[in-house]
Amino acid sequence: MSRDDATPSRASFLDHYRAGELKEFFDLAPGDVETALRVPRPADRAALADAMRAHARRLGAPEKVFRNLERLEDPASRVVVAGQQTGLLLGPAYTLSKAVAAVRLAERLDRPERPVVPVFWLASQDHDTAEIDHAFLLDGAERLQRLELELPPETPAGRIALRREMVAAVEAGLRRQEPAPPNLDEALELVTSAAGPATSYADWFAAQLYRLLGEHGLTQFDPMQDDAARLLRPLIEQELERPEASVAEVNGAARRLRHLGFDPQLGRGADATNLFLEVDGGATPRRVLLRHEGRNFRVEGRVVAVDELRRRLDADPAAITPAAGLRPVVQDAVLPTAAVVLGPGELRYFAQLRGVYALHGVPMPLVWPRATATLVEPPAARMLDKYGLSVGAFQADPEGCLQRVLLDRSGHGERFRAASERLDGMMRELLDEVEGIDPTLQGAVLRGRGYLETTLRRLRGKTAEALAREDGITRSQFERLRRQLLPGGEPAERVLSPYSAFLKFGVRPTLDAFLSIGAEGDHELRI
Repeated sequence: MSRDDATPSRASFLDHYRAGELKEFFDLAPGDVETALRVPRPADRAALADAMRAHARRLGAPEKVFRNLERLEDPASRVVVAGQQTGLLLGPAYTLSKAVAAVRLAERLDRPERPVVPVFWLASQDHDTAEIDHAFLLDGAERLQRLELELPPETPAGRIALRREMVAAVEAGLRRQEPAPPNLDEALELVTSAAGPATSYADWFAAQLYRLLGEHGLTQFDPMQDDAARLLRPLIEQELERPEASVAEVNGAARRLRHLGFDPQLGRGADATNLFLEVDGGATPRRVLLRHEGRNFRVEGRVVAVDELRRRLDADPAAITPAAGLRPVVQDAVLPTAAVVLGPGELRYFAQLRGVYALHGVPMPLVWPRATATLVEPPAARMLDKYGLSVGAFQADPEGCLQRVLLDRSGHGERFRAASERLDGMMRELLDEVEGIDPTLQGAVLRGRGYLETTLRRLRGKTAEALAREDGITRSQFERLRRQLLPGGEPAERVLSPYSAFLKFGVRPTLDAFLSIGAEGDHELRI
């Protein structure tokens, strides 16, 4: 799956989507689940369930997974799908919140006559190993720790063999945490038991997810497994026939987004395709972008005919894989997808794919913005309550929150607000006066008002800085909030592995906190 990250501009894009202002880029209106469930989805459900069943059995999934795979074979079935890169120690915590959101939405839509099954699409084809080779933990002393493995570059996660020394390195890294985590043994058991049946790096991730959410019915699809990869082949071969067509659709949507003032997520060069080919990389294969050259293709300077690519698929159905501009379409051609749970970053590139879906005759599913969930440790919870703050408000503007608290406690906050109101009133009176004398003077008044407001803001900030120097306790408490809620300057759910909480509070209490969230919304999980 693509990156789930968000920035202020991406959040704005999400707001525009929720407001229904981007409907030209999507088949279905935000939240229209009933229409999404009525769209025909002619997937090969029996072959799909068989492939997923073999994967689940090999990795020791619980019984609820197999019951849901039986329900998936119903011709009326639909799925709610989420997915993510297969990162070390489950990657950032939003992996869990995204998976739980898929489970909750599937539960909401499920009917005896029309089963709805949650599916997690493992991004085992992804070759950006620099994004999955590490995990961040906040230790007991609130220090941000990076645990890292050395993985082969440009190699799909599903092709990276899981070696015993990888597991041992992670064990050692967890044992080095100081002070010693109270639930270390429980966290280690999850790591090592999941490694037992795993043969690849992606398997290791999947086995952990089965142990956490399999009993809640979350099934998984690994597109690098041979029987699963064969299901992708018809659309891959269709793409080989006209590789320039999907690129044109992606780039056309990019132009329309730019016209509306948005920065597109995807862009393709004139000879680029939406396909990757595995090439020899020594010990492990490398994943390289295919480029088209007339009726043929080119990879690393070598011309490759379509027939040769088909023979590669005969020998290895996972040798050719979709790029970001095609992967969701492949996903929703294979799965009977009613809704896809996305993060803000993923939403941006989905907005460029409506034409690619249409090109391949695949109905675009409903896009469902994922729930957010921030684990709030007891010290942070006490400080938020003390100062009347929410997690979202603090993460959006920690400096502004500190200023407000300091100014309000000193009484200066009320005085600054009163001054601002008086300034606003005087400016309104002045504008009324100049309107009757010379309307062209309004511009000068408005510029003066802007200057005064800027001066007032600066004075407010300088006053807060002076108060912070005097109030070391409040300043240090806000620094603690930063370390817990904005580690590395980013919201905690996009940085910290869920193992950060597993180690401190236990696997089950942490998982129960995540399971308390719904399919949407912003959640503070107090643990």
